[in-house]
Amino acid sequence: MKHDLHTLTGAYALGALEPAERRRFEAHLRGCDNCRSEVEGLAETVARLGSAAAEPPPERLRERVMDGVERTRQVPPRLTRPMPVPGRPATWLATAAAAACLALALLAGVAVQRATDERDRAHALNTEITAVLAAPDARTATARTSTGGSLTIIASPTLDKAVIAVSALPDLPSTRTYQLWHLTSAGPRPAPLLRPTGRDAIPVIDRGLNGARAFALTVEPSGGSPRPTTPPIAQLALPV
Repeated sequence: MKHDLHTLTGAYALGALEPAERRRFEAHLRGCDNCRSEVEGLAETVARLGSAAAEPPPERLRERVMDGVERTRQVPPRLTRPMPVPGRPATWLATAAAAACLALALLAGVAVQRATDERDRAHALNTEITAVLAAPDARTATARTSTGGSLTIIASPTLDKAVIAVSALPDLPSTRTYQLWHLTSAGPRPAPLLRPTGRDAIPVIDRGLNGARAFALTVEPSGGSPRPTTPPIAQLALPV
């Protein structure tokens, strides 16, 4: 998916762009003073956060996740058969042609609106990423997953938000997804779903941290789960 290059400064600073998009963005940087200045500032922030000493996961962190594991049977959706349509006279050809023209016009309008919406969402995401990275109380933690790849979380308690970035996670079938969890005193709480494309993903904003300073990543059925259904493949705690 192509994005407005001006909206990718945060993702580039986190090293979360796919190779092709990273090359496009770096070519753009050579001629864009505003983006270059913003990336330099964000890179300094990421370096500062990365130099913070990461804490080991608290004791019994895995047990807290596993306490929330529930095995649930997945029920396939019910299918309905379309009702048969009676035959129509030959004049249906003119009606069908008119309907096809209308459909094409509607599709063109939808495509333009979608492009505009995607640009607006990308700009909003970049603004949120920048705010979290620049927050005075931002903390970062990185963990390798047991299946390969890594998970990085940069969180700001005052903003009650975190930037979630993953790299080189194995692809999953369409029936499965990666899901983040907030580890709280009341047990694991569901957090955003992660759907890497090309083994990486544009960072995700986690809004509303439930006071969590520890996190876990599991593989769940598509659409996510209210409670973990598999053991965590990664778990980490933010430094104080």
